[in-house]
Amino acid sequence: MSSLHKPILHQYQVSPFAAKVRRCLYYKGIPFDTVNYGLSGVGKIKKLNPRGKAPFMVHNGLMIADSTDIIGYLEKTYPEKRLIPADARLSAQASIIEDWADESLYFFDLTMRSWPNNSALLAEDLLLEDKGVMRRVFQPLIPRIIARQAHGQGIGRKDRESVCKEIEEHFRSIDTLVKDTGWLVGDHLSFADIAVASMCTVLDRAEEAQALMAEAPALLDWRERVDTLTLPQGTPAAQRALV
Repeated sequence: MSSLHKPILHQYQVSPFAAKVRRCLYYKGIPFDTVNYGLSGVGKIKKLNPRGKAPFMVHNGLMIADSTDIIGYLEKTYPEKRLIPADARLSAQASIIEDWADESLYFFDLTMRSWPNNSALLAEDLLLEDKGVMRRVFQPLIPRIIARQAHGQGIGRKDRESVCKEIEEHFRSIDTLVKDTGWLVGDHLSFADIAVASMCTVLDRAEEAQALMAEAPALLDWRERVDTLTLPQGTPAAQRALV
């Protein structure tokens, strides 16, 4: 490999965007280190990353500030086990699907996980790195903070039945796409599969989304294939959003 040093991934551990990067690193067999932040680390992240968000990656003196940009960098730096299709049309399709995962599925995750029956696990996930007073302060605020983000984007303004109906349609679309070749784009794993699977993994932590995905057998089989290729061997199902 062409690396001089191990990449360092700065992340919120439960973030599906960080998971997307980790899965790419695991798949390519790239050793890496992580620096985890809690909600109390927002100020530090803003100092380290001009874009003010995580994940970002530091490698060989470079700072790459966005998950999509990180994947592009990894593909150029570690070309083995390609994740961006060589065919221009397939690459364009993968980019569109990744953007759909990042900009649409993500807000279904925020909306559904902020609902009262799902919010305790959401708080646990987001407060992994926060201790003591900070944890006690943030814990009751998290559902409102996340719901506000989803409300601002729009999905969070919809009633529960509408949200469930729409995410069910998205799951059916994924189910349809993967039935023939087993993958979202072309006939093998791509970064589109990793992006969508990362979102499905956090959505799976919402009771309603988990139940709806259970009705999409091709989707479930596809997720298992993606997990087998992009997560450490033997990762328990409950930990797949966090490793």
